[in-house]
Amino acid sequence: MKAADQFHVYTRLLLAWRSQWWSAARIHAYQESALVRIMRHATTNVPYYRHLGIDPRSIRGRADLQRFPLLTKRDIQNAGDALLAEGLDRSRLFISRTSGSTGEPTTTYFDRSTWLLSKYVLKMRRMAATGGTGLGQRVLVVSEQPAEALDAAKRSAPSGLGVLFQQRLISIHRPVDEHLIELQRFRPHVIYAFPSYLLDLVAAAEQQAITLPRVGALYTSSEVLTSGARTRIEQAFGGRLYDIYGSTEMKEVAWQCKHGSYHLNFESTYMETPAHSQRGPLVLTTLVNTGMPLIRFAIGDQATFDSEPCACGRRSPCLSQIDGREGDVITLPSGKRLSPYLLTTVIEADASILQYRIVQTTPSAFRIDVVRRLSRVSQRPDAELCGELLKFAAEANFSVREVDVLERPANGKRSVFVRAGLAA
Repeated sequence: MKAADQFHVYTRLLLAWRSQWWSAARIHAYQESALVRIMRHATTNVPYYRHLGIDPRSIRGRADLQRFPLLTKRDIQNAGDALLAEGLDRSRLFISRTSGSTGEPTTTYFDRSTWLLSKYVLKMRRMAATGGTGLGQRVLVVSEQPAEALDAAKRSAPSGLGVLFQQRLISIHRPVDEHLIELQRFRPHVIYAFPSYLLDLVAAAEQQAITLPRVGALYTSSEVLTSGARTRIEQAFGGRLYDIYGSTEMKEVAWQCKHGSYHLNFESTYMETPAHSQRGPLVLTTLVNTGMPLIRFAIGDQATFDSEPCACGRRSPCLSQIDGREGDVITLPSGKRLSPYLLTTVIEADASILQYRIVQTTPSAFRIDVVRRLSRVSQRPDAELCGELLKFAAEANFSVREVDVLERPANGKRSVFVRAGLAA
């Protein structure tokens, strides 16, 4: 990282540390002003939005967002260069590509200031706020990239990080036994990983009678974190787990404080809230990315919105829960809609189950693949477990299949719910 960029990051970090404690009124005013700027910029300089025919001078507040259509991943794919601001040197923009796990891979471009804010400033603030940073701390980052691709990622880290803390990257695709050895050698103070990866470590350590080192702060992202998974991970590592919500298109959107609320990074992102419900789809607008301003991006996830101020004292907009992808909602033959995360609470109550996955094999049939503990833990009969699941979906058929391991897909992310043909 260039010296000028480092100066920019640390200057913005000082400002961001103060802004997280702004009053609700000041946050509201800040976002109002930023929204007007980005909407006027988009309707003036971005072909996709200019074709809407909105006079930039007529944009005066957040209510004008409703004049813009919702933007989906498919729209981003189809729009291509039309979403890029004119007059920018593309070679100076930063590129971020999705893994395509949703079936709709996208490419997003960021201007330098936005990239530095999103990739470094906001992350460093969150780490400092949750105790995940400190002089000399050892940070283990589990990457979804293949082992041979990690060298480039290591080179992109800001210079000087080795003075502040030690960082080590390992590939999630390496055998779990190698990870256990690395964990014992490096003994990190902080781990970044998918929840399913941490559960893999917990399961392997238990099966091999290995005591995991204590890790004070664990950060998870990219997968829905269930309450059972959180409890198991925190107990195994003896530390505190903080979940992060973000996307390739918007970068880090919200993060959990010590009280469990997901705080919006309001300096970079505006979040629309449902009018008549606490639960609904996430619709996000960038406040800073002038290179490719995404306005009213329907990201495809559902969340539960928190209307009460967080006990931590921050007055930024909050989410109390990330409910998963809209596409994960199960529609039964009768038309009843069911969240698979209602079923997880029943499955996680069985102490004999180390890991599991819900597989929908037909519109009304579900198979629960489970990895069980080797120790003598009281096991609920499969028929009893299926009977409990039927309370949520009486018209469905449930079965249980014991497996030795749950395979991980190429992108590294493993969902607790998949449809037949996608279970690998």
